[in-house]
Amino acid sequence: MRVAQASRYDGGMPLRIPCIGLLALVLATPARGQSPDSTAAELSLVNPQRTLRFTLLRQGDSLAYRVDRLTGDGTETPVLAPSPLGLVRASGDFTHGLTLVSAGRATDVADAYRMVTGKQRDIRRQGRQRVFTFRTEAGATLTLTARAYRDGVAFRYGFPRGELTLDSLVGEATGFHVPMGGRAWMQPYARVSTWAPAYENDYQNGIPVGTRAPDEVGWALPMLFSANDSWILVTEAGLDRTSYGVHVEQRADDGLYRVRLPEEAETYGLAPRAAAIGFPWVSPWRVIIVGPTLGTIVESTLVTDLAPPAVFTDVSWIKPGRVSWSWWSDMGSPRDYQKLFPFVDLSQRMHWEYSLLDLGWPEMTNGGDVSDLLDYARARGVGLIAWYNSGGTHNQVPDAGPKDLLSTPEARMAELRRIRALGFKGIKVDFMQSDKQYVIGLYEDILRDAAANRLFVDFHGSTIPRGWQRTYPNLLSMEAVKGSEQYGDPAFQRNAATFNTIYPFTRNVIGSMDYTPVILGDAPNRLRNLTTNAHELALSVVFESGLQHFVSTPAMIDSQPDYVQRFLQAVPTAWDETRFIDGYPGRMAVLARRRGTDWYLGAINGDTAVATAQVPLTFLGPAGYDVGLIADGEDDRSYQYGTRRMTNRDTITVELAPRGGFAARLTVRRPGGGPPTTPARRKAGAATPARLRD
Repeated sequence: MRVAQASRYDGGMPLRIPCIGLLALVLATPARGQSPDSTAAELSLVNPQRTLRFTLLRQGDSLAYRVDRLTGDGTETPVLAPSPLGLVRASGDFTHGLTLVSAGRATDVADAYRMVTGKQRDIRRQGRQRVFTFRTEAGATLTLTARAYRDGVAFRYGFPRGELTLDSLVGEATGFHVPMGGRAWMQPYARVSTWAPAYENDYQNGIPVGTRAPDEVGWALPMLFSANDSWILVTEAGLDRTSYGVHVEQRADDGLYRVRLPEEAETYGLAPRAAAIGFPWVSPWRVIIVGPTLGTIVESTLVTDLAPPAVFTDVSWIKPGRVSWSWWSDMGSPRDYQKLFPFVDLSQRMHWEYSLLDLGWPEMTNGGDVSDLLDYARARGVGLIAWYNSGGTHNQVPDAGPKDLLSTPEARMAELRRIRALGFKGIKVDFMQSDKQYVIGLYEDILRDAAANRLFVDFHGSTIPRGWQRTYPNLLSMEAVKGSEQYGDPAFQRNAATFNTIYPFTRNVIGSMDYTPVILGDAPNRLRNLTTNAHELALSVVFESGLQHFVSTPAMIDSQPDYVQRFLQAVPTAWDETRFIDGYPGRMAVLARRRGTDWYLGAINGDTAVATAQVPLTFLGPAGYDVGLIADGEDDRSYQYGTRRMTNRDTITVELAPRGGFAARLTVRRPGGGPPTTPARRKAGAATPARLRD
């Protein structure tokens, strides 16, 4: 096949594939145990539970696939209609003219691993896998590996070792054809600017499937859909330095969302959008999480299931934790010793593990420098985290240092060794701002070199998680969300409660999310949040992040009731188990998370009317539990608090104020405890709506 044919698809415009009817692929040469008249069923893969099926198809002279949800009575529900497949290399086109030469037998895949942080600690997964091999007219080979699990399907492309040593990946035909008539929760991808792309645009709330993105750069991943009685989340996993990160095209005619490469303008032209590849090569996984309820989406670990295992085994030095943070309330504070040490004191007082030194910390003066603060923190058992502008030639953020110290191998290792010797525990790295292969490699380099120096990492101004928390356990969180930093924007102020009830079903599904929550008062440089204090407190549970940066100042925390302070002293940041309880994106989210024998509940209302949250405690063990519940009070900044003894036969019912919420801690009942008390109930401000269902 001539190299020139690759120009028919450059990754920037939709690939037009002729639709000449759908037929099962016919083998050019019979595969093992198969005949040339193979049926669609013989080119399918079904998960062990027999609830999901991936089927390979031919669409005109190109490849396609579809995904169906199966039920015990034989009913089949389309999840994705026939959707295109294929890649384009500089040396050849793998989007059409392919012959299927073999379809491997379905085999079992099983895995067991432990996460340092995330929604679940110990994970055991079983799935099924099948490998299909194709040949182009020019004789080049492409493989497609499909997997099917209880909660979704995934596929990836591969090229074996062949006649070439190096090539480049210049385009991709992959699409996700969502049935029309459903709803979507999606984030527009960001056009390149000083601060973008960083996955911080406003999520669109329940828009019709097929809606065109507001800008030509398209939509970001992940994408959540409700269609054909199914919930569907589309994302990517297993990305590494051998490829680029993808998003999707602006147009989604008839619900077909097509993959789009990184924008050419990213990195200001420093690096190409194409990926340089060697052989053998495999792509990242294209992931479709599927279930009849939102519980399947929220509880899924498919993104880390598909990621490579950890590259190092000694994780004893990695400690997730809570973090005090001065910059949110006073952007100049990292340069001022007198403003920083009270936040160290706050972490000590609240039993939080860390305090963050943000932008400008090397310039610290006014009574002490960074060495003095490190000594002060060490004496109080508080670890310090150092912020960096990842910089590099592509970064154009002004007056944001330390800059360029992590961009080259020599400078990076020297700086990481230096700060480790000083006593820092981790780094926060900002302004990555691209999904090009060059920047994906920089992520991996920073994670690898930080681990070599026993430093954990938090990425800001970053791409979305793609399973790296499994591969690099020292990655404790990533931003890629429009969070509380945006409380200078009136539009965000008005919509924050709604966004908060979308994130648990979208962004936070795929990995730890450094939203920086829990605003329990007003800051001089921020707009007043319209969410209630109970809503903010609940975010410490609803939002999962291995590092939870609490933005409240020492004065804000000290003004809270004792029961609120006790809750914030106890709430973990790494979880053994997560359960979806109730909710609907854009309206309400209710989650339960377990650490050891303790359970924590968080519920948030995204609406401007009163809502009712019901929590059947059937997920509890057989023991009785002491429940301490903090709910909305008579105004936005007050609470109602109560305790009660409950069992797994009980149900907690709480009215949530407009933009309100509740948080609760459930501990195994200790013998000899005092008599139970009944939680106070918030007065209803309006008629209670019906219970929300997914």
